[in-house]
Amino acid sequence: MRYSRLFPPTLRVMRANMIASHQLLEKAGFIRSVASSGIFALLPLGKLVHDRICGIVFDEMSQDGIQHVDLPILQSSSLWEQTGRWEKYLKSHTMFTTKEHYSSEMFGLSPTAEEVITTLVAADIKSWRQLPVIIHQIGRKFRDEMRPRYGMVRSREFVMSDAYSFDLDEEGMRNSFELMRAVYTRIFKRLGLKNCISVQADSGAIGGKGSAEFMAVCDVGEDTLLTCDKCDYGANMEKANSHYPKHDYSLIQNPMRRELTPNTRTVEELEKLFPGIKSHNMIKTIIFTVNPDSDQSYEVAVCIRGDLAINVVKLTNILGAEGVVAAVDSVVEEVTGAAVGFAGPIGLTSVKRILFDESTRGMINFLCGVNTTDNHGLDVNFGRDIDEPLERYELHVATSGHGCPDCGGELKESKGIEVGHVFMLQRGYAEAMNAKFLDDSGKLQTMWMGCYGIGTTRLVHAIVEQNHDAQGIIWPITVAPFLVHIVPIDYANQEQAKVADELYQLLSAKGVDVLLDDRPERAGVKFNDADLIGCPYRVNIGRLAGERKVEFRNRESGSSQTLDIEQVIELCVNFQQARTHNNTTSQLTLAKTT
Repeated sequence: MRYSRLFPPTLRVMRANMIASHQLLEKAGFIRSVASSGIFALLPLGKLVHDRICGIVFDEMSQDGIQHVDLPILQSSSLWEQTGRWEKYLKSHTMFTTKEHYSSEMFGLSPTAEEVITTLVAADIKSWRQLPVIIHQIGRKFRDEMRPRYGMVRSREFVMSDAYSFDLDEEGMRNSFELMRAVYTRIFKRLGLKNCISVQADSGAIGGKGSAEFMAVCDVGEDTLLTCDKCDYGANMEKANSHYPKHDYSLIQNPMRRELTPNTRTVEELEKLFPGIKSHNMIKTIIFTVNPDSDQSYEVAVCIRGDLAINVVKLTNILGAEGVVAAVDSVVEEVTGAAVGFAGPIGLTSVKRILFDESTRGMINFLCGVNTTDNHGLDVNFGRDIDEPLERYELHVATSGHGCPDCGGELKESKGIEVGHVFMLQRGYAEAMNAKFLDDSGKLQTMWMGCYGIGTTRLVHAIVEQNHDAQGIIWPITVAPFLVHIVPIDYANQEQAKVADELYQLLSAKGVDVLLDDRPERAGVKFNDADLIGCPYRVNIGRLAGERKVEFRNRESGSSQTLDIEQVIELCVNFQQARTHNNTTSQLTLAKTT
């Protein structure tokens, strides 16, 4: 490719308040926002990178016998109604929908493809001999994001690799799940992600029991991760458990008493009013509304130790709810009979359930609300002032500094971009859509399913977040738009132009992906653009062109050496073979020696 014909030119001025990858990708001409927030075009350089990402995904899937299809984006509501997800997605306002002009049939633009693929498999797989099977596609998805952000990390239209496994039994489903985890691990390694970890995750709207996310660890990201410094435990904060600090409590129960606490509503304010009582000696009670968008919503109360926070995702899962939100002030006042800030478990009868967190176990002589404005109870005890809970739940938010639930090591917090998510769907979709088969004894059985997603457009951002410096992008060799960027200092100079054109033609003839900067620009502009675009290797052609010598520069390390044209060709051909044939070990060795 000749740079003079490349669309579009790089930008010199960028908008502020953008994450590094978004800024660099727009500035270098890989992507552009189109008219509306959350909608992007992949420009020629960006499409080259994205195509290479997809090629690696297809290649790794194919190595394990996974079959590829193209599924429709426009999907009938009748399919989604079978699983009950049509109304759920409409209520969450995340699906783009349309009505056919010639009938009343409703359609949605696919945010995911469980219904379509299950329908196809249910129609054609009837015998145990046809299982297991894993089917994969890469296609466009649409989600009506309320707040698109971070460029293509959270956009309304995006491209996704999604695969679906169908198995005879639970063991088969788990085997497929582990197979796909291994495939994903290989994919992310080939793509050049430097720090990509698998963590436990919540299954969210997809459903099922058991899922894991692949997170590209970086300074920015929508997700907060907790990982152990001593073992391989890792989880999204929504899912993470932890050992929080334990405290010794008195063995002697004091008589309960009520104290006036005017306008003292928070744990921090109570600590100031009662200096001898620490937050871990308090139980705070929070009122939540369950399924707030439903005409059958109801309230629950959660009681947790005063120094801990409530994990709403865990609460939602325990309740089996569609959604849970903190109750509005008027509802809190109605169910407690008191102003906000004075709720407590004593005499609280207007909620459907009271759930106690595990942190309340063993607490003695604690402070809590008593559902009376400007009053709190002190020296409250279970079994005397409050019934001992029949069951307690893990509802606290795990945080950095807590102990690892597996080994006791310290949990560390980091940020990450979710680049992949794998789910054990169990049998929910198959039951709803009648995906059944005859087993080896002739008995009708329900298939066990898994689903596996990779955000391929999102990966473009994640790779850049982990691979850039102050000058621009540093593409890994496997996904770079071009392997080599040839930069003649002065293309108007006949000797430099002759060497540049010859090298360009020879490398192109040998299948090397090469970009030639043939623009009549100053050297500084060319060098800056080359660093910004971030091809792995740059060939600078200058005063030694008459001797057929050039400077060969490694973008990542910044190292350079003077080489003959023939040496450059030999190196580039070897690098191209590594890039094409996934000889990553050889590639890395060669890269570090140049």
